[in-house]
Amino acid sequence: MDWEQLLHDCVGFTQRLIQTKSISYEERELARLVADELCLLQFDEVRLDGIGNVIGRLYGQNRELPAPVLNTHLDHVDPGEPSLWSVPPYSGMIVDGRIIGRGASDIKGPLAVQVYSMAALRRSGERPLRDVVFTGVVQEEVGGEGAIHWVENLDYPVELVVLGEPSNNSISLGHRGGCWLWVKFYGRSAHASVPDKGVNPNWALTEFLHRLNAAKDSLQTHPLLGATTVTPTILKVDTTSQNVIPAWTMVMLDIRTAAESMNSLLAFIRRLIGDWPHDILDPFAPGGEAPPAPSDETIFGFYTPPESPVVARARGAIERGLGEEAPFSSYQFATDGRHFVPYNLPMIGFAAGEEEQAHVVDESISIAKMEASLRAHVQLLREF
Repeated sequence: MDWEQLLHDCVGFTQRLIQTKSISYEERELARLVADELCLLQFDEVRLDGIGNVIGRLYGQNRELPAPVLNTHLDHVDPGEPSLWSVPPYSGMIVDGRIIGRGASDIKGPLAVQVYSMAALRRSGERPLRDVVFTGVVQEEVGGEGAIHWVENLDYPVELVVLGEPSNNSISLGHRGGCWLWVKFYGRSAHASVPDKGVNPNWALTEFLHRLNAAKDSLQTHPLLGATTVTPTILKVDTTSQNVIPAWTMVMLDIRTAAESMNSLLAFIRRLIGDWPHDILDPFAPGGEAPPAPSDETIFGFYTPPESPVVARARGAIERGLGEEAPFSSYQFATDGRHFVPYNLPMIGFAAGEEEQAHVVDESISIAKMEASLRAHVQLLREF
């Protein structure tokens, strides 16, 4: 295996990916670039599906066996103000051993590693034991419609999904689930010059937020996926007039957990609210805002237990490729993996990108870590 040439080509592909803008819903040009690369690398199958995902496949020795799937996404977030960057955000420049540009770590560098790990088998004349599938999906940054389309149309068995989300070459076993709730406080509107004539719900909101800040650390923690967090984000009132006491005020709570249920969260929130008239609403309920559905089931993003046999196999192969230990970790952010949970697909996250690089100015990825990740991916595909 000519590792130097493989890495050189992988880095060049990463730069071309970064140089091709692919904000969510605008992935078409990048999808074509990726598909063309898979064709040049002589993948056995290359296609774009009905929503615009790129699918590539290498045939294995036994095509009836469940396939490992390497999954990344094609879209990236907006780079923001270009003048804040030390280099143009779509340049893909290399500085001090790192490729800089929007999407470098999340997720174009990892995408290139996945593609070139499969190409490595092709170049060395190896046929994996099983078919290996690459999926580059659209719209991950805005909800995951590409991943949903792929899994809903899945017509072959899957041995393992490897998510290319940034994990710093550790093995991520999951992430917390997310839910979003409006907490709406009711008052009575009046002219602001006579506050005693009304009932101002902003005072209830203020008291609630103080109580939330004091109590949030009492929520349960998952031993690997981490603590439950509750973060107030958006505030709304029913009026735009500066001299009117609002009839209601509401706050959006962004909740991330792998240890609480909807019922336990609702009980926690109501306890903090007390007797003030209120509603708790699901902003994404079918047909519009409505009370959240009660459930005693723990809210997860995804979680693959470390004692799982498929994790042990993957970890062994990855560590042989890296030549060192690959620790377990978890993601702080959400991934498309949450959409695969209802289909019982085993998953891990593994990629050279660093989570702290995602969505930041001067986003970058280490070429040395990409090389290590390439070796680990190749070994994983050889052993699976």
